[in-house]
Amino acid sequence: MDLNRFTEKTREGLQNAQVLAIRKGHQQVDALHLLVALCRQERGLAPRLLDHMGVASTVLAAAVEQVIDRMPSVRGPGFQPGQITLTQELSSTLVVASDMAAKMKDDYVSVEHVLLALLATGEGTELGRVLETF
Repeated sequence: MDLNRFTEKTREGLQNAQVLAIRKGHQQVDALHLLVALCRQERGLAPRLLDHMGVASTVLAAAVEQVIDRMPSVRGPGFQPGQITLTQELSSTLVVASDMAAKMKDDYVSVEHVLLALLATGEGTELGRVLETF
């Protein structure tokens, strides 16, 4: 996966997802972290798309963060934020987003590709259960 093929807002979302995971004491960045980060982007595409679909991005982000808060966390000397990794779910989501961009003949993986991939890969997961309610 070539991060150079991700748009600036998509890379920013990934960075903010990592920061959120670190703040929560998580050792892995998950698709849940990414969705919250994308929903909270100022002047971002995700809030506009969600709001257009009748989904309040702030309410969705708050609901997802409640799920994140129930995830196991590590504090103290055993926690090494420099060694944070991606979950299998997030890795799969990014691959699907990249495949969607290629299928749409887009040169870059953008936020809309990631949102579609989150919807496509979320079935049967905590993410999928939250998205179903919205």
